[in-house]
Amino acid sequence: MIPVGWSLTMKIAAAISHVLFILLVLIQPGCEPAAPREPMPTAGNDSNTPFCVYYAPEKIDIMPLTGFKGNSGGEPQLHVYVSLLDSAGSQIKFPAKFRFELYYHVQRSAKPKGERVGIWPDNKMADPNEPKIHWFDLADPAQNNRYWRDFVRAYQFALPFRPEPGKTYILEATCLTHDRRRLTAKVSLRQAR
Repeated sequence: MIPVGWSLTMKIAAAISHVLFILLVLIQPGCEPAAPREPMPTAGNDSNTPFCVYYAPEKIDIMPLTGFKGNSGGEPQLHVYVSLLDSAGSQIKFPAKFRFELYYHVQRSAKPKGERVGIWPDNKMADPNEPKIHWFDLADPAQNNRYWRDFVRAYQFALPFRPEPGKTYILEATCLTHDRRRLTAKVSLRQAR
């Protein structure tokens, strides 16, 4: 005959072993070790990676505020809001060059970018030493501040353009960073009828 206390002890031991087994399965590391990340440099850290690399732009984003609007004089403009995102996904202010291109949208096509209808800055705004290169150069702090909008943590560009009613366009924004990396983003825009 088995004592009553012994049976209860065996049931508790079995329950504990099941819980431990489940925890072991959940905590078990994967097949491949995680890629080692270089530690962020601190005052006492002798890392060779410059601290600013962690805060350099990794991605460009065209914000939903972007669209066709009239300015105070009634002239139609394309207002573009562009944010730069660092490796942590935070919106940052950073010296860079920007270019914007607007294309007709081709519906039901594998290549929806149709004929280009605009590029900014245009030739009148380009550097006279390099007239074929179209960039807003925001390396200068005064120029950078001119386009920066702190309340949305993004750059705002007012580009002169008269959209055709009912047309859909594709806006492509290109950012060239100081280390010559090219970041791009696209968005579809539609002018109301």
